[in-house]
Amino acid sequence: MVLSLALAVVVMVYIPSTLSSFYGDMIDRTVEQNSPHVTIWPRERQEGWIAGALRNEMGEAAVVELTDRTEPRSHNLNGYHALARDVAETPDVVAVASFVQGNAAVSRGRVNLGITVQGVDPREYGLVVNFAKHFDENRIPELGPSDVAIGFRMARKLGIHVGQHIQVATASTNRLLRVKAIFHSGYYEKDLQHAYLPLKTAQRLFEMGNEVSGLAVRCRDLRDAVAVSEALASRLGQKVRNWQDDNSALLAEIATVQRVALFINILVASVASVGMASVFGMFVMNRQKELAILRAVGSSRASLRTILLLEALFIWITGTIIGFTLALAVMAFEQSHPYEVSAETYGIGSYATTPKLMAFLGASVLGACTMAFSAWWSGRRAARLSPIDVIFGR
Repeated sequence: MVLSLALAVVVMVYIPSTLSSFYGDMIDRTVEQNSPHVTIWPRERQEGWIAGALRNEMGEAAVVELTDRTEPRSHNLNGYHALARDVAETPDVVAVASFVQGNAAVSRGRVNLGITVQGVDPREYGLVVNFAKHFDENRIPELGPSDVAIGFRMARKLGIHVGQHIQVATASTNRLLRVKAIFHSGYYEKDLQHAYLPLKTAQRLFEMGNEVSGLAVRCRDLRDAVAVSEALASRLGQKVRNWQDDNSALLAEIATVQRVALFINILVASVASVGMASVFGMFVMNRQKELAILRAVGSSRASLRTILLLEALFIWITGTIIGFTLALAVMAFEQSHPYEVSAETYGIGSYATTPKLMAFLGASVLGACTMAFSAWWSGRRAARLSPIDVIFGR
């Protein structure tokens, strides 16, 4: 019974720990290394909002003809330095960085690709997003005014190496840039269609003046992102999104798998409970005379239940300790021999199970419930024994 409970505990600890470790590594790669915790974008305004505001204020006759020439620039942030200082003063915000983002075309020879260009200050942006892990030696390169960092798949597609030049063109201008570094993000699309430029270079490339596309924000903890985004949205009046909004599909998948894991653990505990109750029932049948003699000399039904509960407590403690030891041994082996998975599919090349406190606590509770049910079920049978019938073999 001790070994059976120990194996059940191993299953109840290992499954949720493995899933939690796997998805934890995925979130770390998806959020910590590729996107900010919170992103602030310019408030979206409907076309013709200036004319509508004037009509509401002055009446229809006051507006004869109006051409809104600010509409093409309404999707950028102006005066972002003051806005960044305001955001930095928000509780639980540890870093703020501005960025420019837009679509462009890159070409070399006869090869042309549509890409996403992101202009950043590498040192400032590196405090918000840990994208240094994408580069060799985990070091963010220093990008000069004419430098660019591209994904390794883009480099292969263009047939280019570090130090060579590529042509980057937007709807308004084009520029010859030198490839300063090549990164590996682990995501196919990003490695093929993403490029980092210095912030000032990207502003000139998209003719944005002193404006930016948005602000990237890092919170003290991932779990603080929702509260921080709500506070910023209510105070700033800008469009604010957090990492959970941007990864809602992934989080929904994780929640589904966690529910399945919980169901499996409950099923394992239920099967173990039925098995333990059956074994305890056999114990009661094999010890009928001993239990009947105890009842004959004055033991109460409650004392018989207490004996079985004490036996169940011993089995629970011993089996749980053995199960935890086996689970930790398996996890230690995985730490030295991690699983290899598809980096392009999951964003991580390998992972290993890490002990999770909640998994151990959950296994302890389910194991205790298993033994308590087994002892209670067997105690009911022991309490119904008739000492006279058992002793005299009736």
